[in-house]
Amino acid sequence: MGQAKKRGSREQRIADALGLKQRTLVDIKKEYGLPATADFLGYGVHLPVPDEFLAMFEDTAVATKKAWCKNPQAALTMDSFADAYETSCKCRDSTVVGIFDLGDQIYVAQIGGEK
Repeated sequence: MGQAKKRGSREQRIADALGLKQRTLVDIKKEYGLPATADFLGYGVHLPVPDEFLAMFEDTAVATKKAWCKNPQAALTMDSFADAYETSCKCRDSTVVGIFDLGDQIYVAQIGGEK
């Protein structure tokens, strides 16, 4: 086995480096009192002040483009915490959140990944 396999998945290495414990979506829903039927839309990047969500992100060798929105429904969502964390690292003062659809409202839960 190669060294990468022995160290664990990319997500696990990031979580270990940040001192995060791995939680399932079921655990997160219980922690925040969300119904089991809440749909997980993905991980997002949140800027607490001025309470905005990353809506578009493009990082090239020439430029980094970001667009922010006020509504979590319009937020850019990612399937992986690691991807959201790496994007958050390129957006000063931002954090990683989980975005859930409760049917009649969107719920944003602080997931972690503060730098």
